[in-house]
Amino acid sequence: MDIDFLISLALGLIMFGIGSSLRTEDFKNVFKNPKSLTIGLVLQIIALPLLALLIVSFTDLSPEWKMGIFIVSICPGGTTSNFISYILKTDVALSISLTVVNSFIILFTIPTLVFFGLEYFELEKSNENLSLVNTITQVFLVLIFPVLIGLFLNEKYPITIQKIQNYLKYFNILLLAFVFGVKFFASETNGGSGINQEIIYVLLPACLLLHSISMIGSYFLSRKLKLNNLQSTTIGIEVGLQNTGLALLVSTTIVKNEVMSQPALVFAIFSFFTTLIFGYVMKNRTALLKSFTKRKEQ
Repeated sequence: MDIDFLISLALGLIMFGIGSSLRTEDFKNVFKNPKSLTIGLVLQIIALPLLALLIVSFTDLSPEWKMGIFIVSICPGGTTSNFISYILKTDVALSISLTVVNSFIILFTIPTLVFFGLEYFELEKSNENLSLVNTITQVFLVLIFPVLIGLFLNEKYPITIQKIQNYLKYFNILLLAFVFGVKFFASETNGGSGINQEIIYVLLPACLLLHSISMIGSYFLSRKLKLNNLQSTTIGIEVGLQNTGLALLVSTTIVKNEVMSQPALVFAIFSFFTTLIFGYVMKNRTALLKSFTKRKEQ
C-alpha cells in the first residue's frame, strides 16, 4: 500500500477523532479566555516559524533540511499535546481550544507558508501539481473535512461515536507507529525517507534548539504577559510539541520531497518525552525549587 496514502489516512482519522470529540458548544467556549488563546496562537502561527528561520540561518544544513525544519514549525501540535496537557492536568480547555482554532487556521497558513519557504530557500517544486489551490484543497480534504464529519456525527449520534472513539485512538496509534516505522527503516523504494544515524546526528542540534527555545521561551513570555502557571505551561507544551505526522504529510505527500521529511522524523524521536518532562517541571517548578532548596540547606 502507498505510504503517502497511509499518512493521509492516519491524519484524516486523527482529525476525525478531534472532530468527534467536539460539540458546537466547544466553539462557544473557545473565546471565553481570549488573552491566553491569542498569545498561544501568535506564538504557534507567527513566532515559531520566525524562530525556525532564524535558527536554520545560522546552520550549514542543506536547503532541503532547512525547509524540512521550517515545515515542522508550521505544523502546530494536535491530539498529542492535548494528551500531555490532560495527563499533567494543566489547562486542558486552553489546549483543546488551541487545537480547535488551529485545525481551521492551518487550511490557509500551511499552503501559504509552504510556498513562502520554497521561495525563501530557493528550492524547486519537486511536485508538478503543487499549486496554492491544490495545496489548500489537499489540506482541506485531509484535515478540515474529517473534523467537520466528526463534529456532525458527534452531534447526531453521540453515544455511538463515544463507543468507537477508544478503538479509533488505538488504531491511530498503531497506524502512525507503522508509518513512522516505514519512514525510519524501509528502503527508499519502499517508502522510506533514507534517514540514517549520521543524518540524525547532523539534524539533532538544530531540532533540539528549536524545540527547547520554543517551549521555554513561550512559557516565560506567557508568564511575563501575566498568564498563570498552568496557562503558561500549556502554551509551552503547545508551542514546543509540533505535529510531526502533519509535517510528514506536507513534506512527502504535498511537496513530495523525502529529504524534507527527515527533520520531522528527528523531532519525533525525542519531542514527546522532552515535552512531557518540560510540562511536569514547569507545572511543579515552585514545589521542585522548594524541595531542592531544602536539600541544599541540609
